[in-house]
Amino acid sequence: MIKKCIALMLSLAAAPTFAQSGEGSGRSSPTEPAAINTVCPVGKEPIDGRSFARYKEHRIGFCCPGCESTFVSWDSGRKDAFVSAAVANVPPAARPADPGQRDDAAAEAESQMLASLYPLSVCPVTGKALGSMGAPVVKKYDGREVRFCCAGCVPKFDSDLQASFSKLDKQIVASQLPLYPLQTCVVAGGKLGSMGEPDNFVYRNRLVRFCCAGCRGNFQKDPAKYLQLLDDAVAAQQRADYPLKTCPVSGKPLGSMGEPAEMIVAGRLVRLCCPPCAEEVRKTPGRIVSEIDAARRAASREPEVPQPR
Repeated sequence: MIKKCIALMLSLAAAPTFAQSGEGSGRSSPTEPAAINTVCPVGKEPIDGRSFARYKEHRIGFCCPGCESTFVSWDSGRKDAFVSAAVANVPPAARPADPGQRDDAAAEAESQMLASLYPLSVCPVTGKALGSMGAPVVKKYDGREVRFCCAGCVPKFDSDLQASFSKLDKQIVASQLPLYPLQTCVVAGGKLGSMGEPDNFVYRNRLVRFCCAGCRGNFQKDPAKYLQLLDDAVAAQQRADYPLKTCPVSGKPLGSMGEPAEMIVAGRLVRLCCPPCAEEVRKTPGRIVSEIDAARRAASREPEVPQPR
């Protein structure tokens, strides 16, 4: 949920066209079709009408040249997800008259993508810190990311996926429950606990709480919609007492490059000096979450809660 993008350069030379991907970059042209989006996929601000890139048959608009170059660096899966969200459920003839639906879809798609990031800083098999044995090994299971300390842990995890994910889900609940922002069911709206013990459900790598297990089915019909509602609640709850004064990626003071950018990872609000820093958060989500948690404990003098193993 990037709130605002600050222009990262005063001018941008025309970028080359990449024939294999059907992708290019450049300024507005009267012969080009209209962009499929009105809000920047990176900065989440209205597009400036000057910064564009082509992806396959689509023209993507951006709020500044810095976001244009960031989008070009995305992998094809992420670009495809944005394009799909931008045109989801909007007939071509209706697109110019209904930009809000496309923008909401893009935000919801981002919430769903962020929910897939591995939220822990330790290996689910050995409990060792990620990075302690070299670059972590990343594997996706139906879109759900899991990170291992080494390649040898992957077959161990895969040998009994039901047990492995059951253990991992318990770790995720323990990590995210203390900061869960809602006292009501995100689907039904009823008070949590009004129908017995709340149902703690881990969707991909994100804790979602329901008043009853019956709400899982309705959630699964449109998970991106409910994740966006949950993200909004997290931001509203954590923004006022956010524990860091600097960007966890660049180390620069928040506000030094304009209004801080924001995203939600593992139920934590992450504030950045600028939108491009979001790429590093996606590469090392567990490290960022740990840094924010440590700052929160220091600010409140709370004791550290070890991550379950």
